[in-house]
Amino acid sequence: MNHYIKKFSPLLILLGSIGVFVIMVKLKPEAEFQKPEVTHQLVEVLLALPQDVEAKISSQGTIRPEHEIVVTSEVTGKVTWISDGLRDGANFDDGDTLLKIEKRDYELALISMESNLFQARVALQREKAESELANIEWKRVGTGDASSLTLREPQLAQARAVLAAAEAAYEQSKRSLQRTSIVAPFNGRVRKKTVDLGTNLFPGNRIADIYATSFLEVRLPITDKDISFLGIPLDGAMLKKRDRPKVRLIASYGGEDFEAEGFVVRSESEIDPKTRMISVIATIPNKNNARSLKVGMFVNAEIIGLSYPNIIIVPRNAVKEDMVWVVQEEKLRRKSVEVLRFEDDYAFITDGLLMNDQVLITRLSSYVDGMPVRTR
Repeated sequence: MNHYIKKFSPLLILLGSIGVFVIMVKLKPEAEFQKPEVTHQLVEVLLALPQDVEAKISSQGTIRPEHEIVVTSEVTGKVTWISDGLRDGANFDDGDTLLKIEKRDYELALISMESNLFQARVALQREKAESELANIEWKRVGTGDASSLTLREPQLAQARAVLAAAEAAYEQSKRSLQRTSIVAPFNGRVRKKTVDLGTNLFPGNRIADIYATSFLEVRLPITDKDISFLGIPLDGAMLKKRDRPKVRLIASYGGEDFEAEGFVVRSESEIDPKTRMISVIATIPNKNNARSLKVGMFVNAEIIGLSYPNIIIVPRNAVKEDMVWVVQEEKLRRKSVEVLRFEDDYAFITDGLLMNDQVLITRLSSYVDGMPVRTR
């Protein structure tokens, strides 16, 4: 008996295990089936609100003088005095005397011309008297019409010509004397002085390069895609004051920020063959203080262009090939739009969106028309 038990005990154990497993499976409660929950992706939207906007055109340039001239000598002579205002980089005011040329010879010449003028006036008065006397005498003893020679008309005409020449010589001598002093024609600054005390000057000799500081200007290149938004003619003509677009200029130098405002006064009339851009010229009133822009500064410019009504502004990355996604009834919908222009990180949309449309601005891994989403 024990022999049979030992022989079949493994089989009995296996059968018992199978029986226990079957009973456990039968008695295990069935798990309830749960329908998987569908979650809508949370997205961010921008409400479409039409508004009036002004186009802003960006450019860059270097500040330069609006007026710059070369001062030259108009007379011959030696430099006898130079103002402190006539130094490289120095400022001066309108009417300041900048330099003097030895003037004694011109003073003597003026005295001589004044004497000649006085003599010519006396000679004319004497000739008038003699001509009048000859006329009276002819009327007393002569008959018929007197000849011009009898009435001393040639002598009178010559006296008048001599006086005119003397007056011209006197005025010329007076101007030459005045030109021995070089006077500033405007408020300005010296770019470079080219003479020193004792320099012998002749007419046409260069004295200094100077420029006006009351107004500065900057040349601003504009791309072909932006030029139409300025709304100005491209013929180089000066614009009327009411038609001049405003310009905001920003510069940084020496750890300081500089700002100024000006106006576009004209365009250039030629396109740069290298850059394929046309430039506009802006002038900037100079406040002449430490915070003002300086000649030679590099500036970033923002030009205020034309104004456009009923524009919807959306982030630039919300527009894909003239199309945007909007959220309608918690589903994505695709809309075709017309873009007026892209400006910095934004797109100006003129058509295709309605007021209060919810424009999708969240970047998704995929976009499907009708895809469920939620905004909150």
